[in-house]
Amino acid sequence: MSQQDQKPDQTPDLGAELRELGQQIEAALRAALENERARQVQQELLHGLRTVGEQVQSAAKLIAENPRVQELAERGQQALNQIQQSQAAHDLQQTLAQGIAQLNDRLAELIKRMQSPTGGEPATGETTRLDQDNH
Repeated sequence: MSQQDQKPDQTPDLGAELRELGQQIEAALRAALENERARQVQQELLHGLRTVGEQVQSAAKLIAENPRVQELAERGQQALNQIQQSQAAHDLQQTLAQGIAQLNDRLAELIKRMQSPTGGEPATGETTRLDQDNH
């Protein structure tokens, strides 16, 4: 739900904006992967992502098993519940959702330019010959 689709009196939905951001990032990555240069590094990137994923899973497992971390998570959940009930949390959520909506709009524009046959309009505009009167 981009800002353009939202009614003025409607509160932005942070979850919907995050889902749209994920979809925009996926579309941007897909458009980039269609590019020949990106195909050359695809295998290295996939290997690196797999390695990072394995390391994150291993670290998360170790952290989750730590009793102090479990206690901190419980305290964090309690604090989160208190924060969610405050107006500041609502204002922060609204600001985040609006910012993510703007990011989604920009990513959509970038994807359109990347997917167009010419790769988008030239950055400087149309070229005009200066010596046209001399011929």
